[in-house]
Amino acid sequence: MISPSAPPPDEDRAVTTTRPLKPRDIALFERDGFVLLPGFFDALEIAPLREGCLADPTIGGRLRAVADSAGNAQEVIVWTAFSDDYLGMVPRLARLVDAADALLGKPSYHWHSKLSMKAPHTAGRWDWHQDYPYWYDEGCLRPDMLTCMIAVDRVTQANGCVTLVQGSHLLGRINHVRIGEASGCDPVRLDLIRQRLPSVPVEMEPGDACFFHANTLHASGANTSDFPRTILHCSYNTIENSPFIGQGQQHHGYKPFAKLPDSVLLDRVWKHVFKNHEFNDMRNDGKTDAYGYKEMTRS
Repeated sequence: MISPSAPPPDEDRAVTTTRPLKPRDIALFERDGFVLLPGFFDALEIAPLREGCLADPTIGGRLRAVADSAGNAQEVIVWTAFSDDYLGMVPRLARLVDAADALLGKPSYHWHSKLSMKAPHTAGRWDWHQDYPYWYDEGCLRPDMLTCMIAVDRVTQANGCVTLVQGSHLLGRINHVRIGEASGCDPVRLDLIRQRLPSVPVEMEPGDACFFHANTLHASGANTSDFPRTILHCSYNTIENSPFIGQGQQHHGYKPFAKLPDSVLLDRVWKHVFKNHEFNDMRNDGKTDAYGYKEMTRS
């Protein structure tokens, strides 16, 4: 069943952010399909995650790889569950939830989060795609969804920053097809779109954030640099858009939650960065996942 559009009375959403979005931020998101927010997180807030990923770039051996269209490995780890670890707290921050509510115009909840990691001199890339075609298949009736990408490392074109197609969210849901070892936007339509709309590489410093709409076309290239590129993605869905599919989508369904004050990262309320955090299971068997990506066997 589709959840109600307003939070139930027993849900604690009274905490509010100390860094609300400005009307101009919302206007840019509505016009362009994304809005870049420099310094949305302080460097000290991001430092524990950056240091944790540098010290353990495989996230305790749980990082997995999916193939891009050319068969190169693209490393990612996904979660929907909350926890008392750093990674389990970030998606509940008032800063993120309030921004998602403001940009979507309705109460929202955490859909899922992921770390997208590119080691130095690795060829893996994310092919051109929208997020909503995948989430549509998971039972969301409307594209009332977005993602906030947060730079953990310095993110540049050299190490594989995300590129967004400005205004592409206004095109609606575009058919995605099989492309080599992966899936992505219909290439013929993609070429026509990119002739008409500008592509914007989103370079960021640690702590910068960029919110983008679920229908905004995006991609990222290989890491040709000597430096890692890690981005934290936190995605949100409106409560009333919770998937109507029950079986197999329990992890994506709306559940009441309590927002956390923006201060919890600097106050170090968390005990570990990701040591005890629960990540979603990903196969490691070379088969294709529900999104059409080949999950690669790791040696």
